[in-house]
Formats: sequence, structure tokens, C-alpha cells
Amino acid sequence: MAPARFPGLMPEPLRFAAQLPEALRQDGLRLVPLRPSPAALWYGARITRARGLDELGWALRLFTTGMEGHARRIAEEIEASGTDVVLADYLMPAALLAARRTRRPYVALYHSALPFPVEGAAPFGSGLEDDAPRDAAWTQAEQRGLALLRWFDARVARAAKRLRVPLKTSGLLAAPISDDLNLMATTPALEPGLEPLSGPVEMTGPCLPRPAPASLDDPALTAIRPGRTHVYVSLGTVFNDQPHIFHAILDGLARHDVDVVVSAGASFERLQARAGPRTLVFRRVPQVPLLQKVDLVVTHGGNNTVQEALAAGRPMVVVPFGGDQLANARRVERLGVGRAVPPSALSADAITHALTQVSQPEVATKARALAATLEGVDGTERAAQAVLRLLPT
Repeated sequence: MAPARFPGLMPEPLRFAAQLPEALRQDGLRLVPLRPSPAALWYGARITRARGLDELGWALRLFTTGMEGHARRIAEEIEASGTDVVLADYLMPAALLAARRTRRPYVALYHSALPFPVEGAAPFGSGLEDDAPRDAAWTQAEQRGLALLRWFDARVARAAKRLRVPLKTSGLLAAPISDDLNLMATTPALEPGLEPLSGPVEMTGPCLPRPAPASLDDPALTAIRPGRTHVYVSLGTVFNDQPHIFHAILDGLARHDVDVVVSAGASFERLQARAGPRTLVFRRVPQVPLLQKVDLVVTHGGNNTVQEALAAGRPMVVVPFGGDQLANARRVERLGVGRAVPPSALSADAITHALTQVSQPEVATKARALAATLEGVDGTERAAQAVLRLLPT
């Protein structure tokens, strides 16, 4: 807890994470802390510097480190609290093990269907383009991806054996992981080319946060000027401490007749010199209501921003840094509602060109048509009802 005494020295992701316990308590939720493994910090540090399948490998190590102890602690809490159903992110195997140890239904939550095979798509996590040649590099990426999945299976199997938990321990990530229920915060229309999924799967649609009344008076919202074209720029929570990326994006946008709203995060102070009548820089913004007011989005391609922009019907320029962002960038292009600019090709010229492409009327038409398929879809309510159906009667 020592870093909490020096909040100015903490990276933005850690500051954000440190605020979560209080936010959960304010929502009336009880937080049960899990003791972190010493290796978690090492793995977390490596992830931020890795790319492609190296990043995926470090991520799987992070998600599985300490899982046996975590599973025991979660199981104790399940028994003590009388919990009926366990819901967790699919990449938290400790929750799966705890659910099986206590014989409770287990619900796996997926933000989208990205981990699963898509017809014609590059191997997940490889960083390859969908139209890359099917050569030795492609084959190597496929083989290495399969090796990582087998490694994950073996690691979970060892923990399950020590916990004396009966568990299917092969193909855990190759197909929906739960035998009880797999919730995906997406719809078939948002997942072009997705191959058929096995097991109990319910696509609920995006689970969008409901804006608090106070957020509707946020300066980022009230600053929107009618009759202007507005572009929203965000690099998410983890990757926003990169002012040079913001500068390249803003340089490219400056060549268009647009107003820009920036959610700068950790780069806020260093972007103040860019602020002006047509470039509004905020530390953070109420993203969901803001997306309803802007016209275009430049994003890193994180799951939340992509799903929220799709639901709002906003064309996107995606600058992906790794992991699910690369897959999201390809998905946005397959949907015809955006263009990807990889960091290796990032420049003011590239952003200018990409924004010209996504500003075409046919792209906006596709984005609005896709959003129309989500009208009346309350992913949060659908997910809640699906979980409630698992409660004992």
C-alpha cells in the first residue's frame, strides 16, 4: 500500500486501480481482497513492453499466477457468504476453480468474441494482418498460439489437481470456457466472420454504463458546439501516458476542419500546450454520453471504447498497441466502420489519410446501420437476467 501515499508517482493505471475499492464500496459491493503473487508485478511490467504473441504469453502468466491460493480464498468466501453463482472474467481461472471446488454454477464473461476463430482472420494475438501471406511467419504464429493455449491448459490442470477439483482441462481458451453459461457483451452483427461456438453461450449486446446525472453537465459535453464536426481522441486507461502518440494524432487532425476533444489521462499536463478553441484537452471525460455528441473517434482499440463507439454508430480510426486492440482494429475494418493505423506506421500523414477515409458518407451510413441493430438492446439487463436464471429455485 506504500505507493498510495505518493499518488503523484503512481502510473495512471495503478492510480485508477487504487480508486476501484472505494468505487465498489460506494456501489454497495463488498470487496474481498486477494493476496497478489510477487510475480504479478514482474509479469505486469513485461506486458507493457511486449508485443504480439510475446504480450499474450506474459498476459497468460499474469492471469494464472497465484491462482491456486486465489481459488482457495474465493472458495472460502463463496461458502461463508452462501453465494449461489460465480461470475468472473474468462481469464480469471481462479474463479472457475473456486466455483468447481464449491459446486456452484460458473458464468464466464467475455467483452466480445475476439478470442475465438474468425474466418480468414490472422491468428489471435499474432499482430499479423488478415491479408498477410500464408507463409512461414503465419504458420509459426499459429503454432506458437496453440502452444500458449496448451501451456494455459497445463497450468490450470496442475492447480485443479492440487485442489482436487474435477475440471475439463483441455481447450479452455479455444472454446467458451464454462459448461454453465458464457456471457458475451456483443451481438452476431458485431462479430463478422465468427465461426460457430460450442457450449452455452448468450450474446447480450454491449454492457454500457448508465451516465450519472452529474456527468451530463461535464465540461466536455457542454463544450460541444452545434454545427461543427467533432473528433473524440482517447488512448484508454493503460496506454494514455504517451504524449508523443497524442501529438502525432493531433497533428494529423489539425489538417482537417474539425474540433477535437481529448481524454488525455496521464498525458494531461503535457498536452496543455495543445489546448485551444478547437482542441479541448481533459484528463478524463464521461465517454458514453460524449460519444453521442461527437462525429468521429480516434482510439487505441480497447474493448470498452470500441463497443461503445459501435453502439453509438461512430466511425473510428484505431491505433492499436497490442493484444485485443489489434483484433479489434481488424474487426472494425471488417465491419466497414473504420480504419487501422498501426503504431509502426503512425504519423500525422497517416492520421490525416485515415480520417479522410472514415469521413466518407458510406462509412457513417454503415456505422449508423450497425448501431441501429443495437437499439433497445440492454446488454446489462440481459446479462443479469441470464445469471439470475441459474439461481436455485
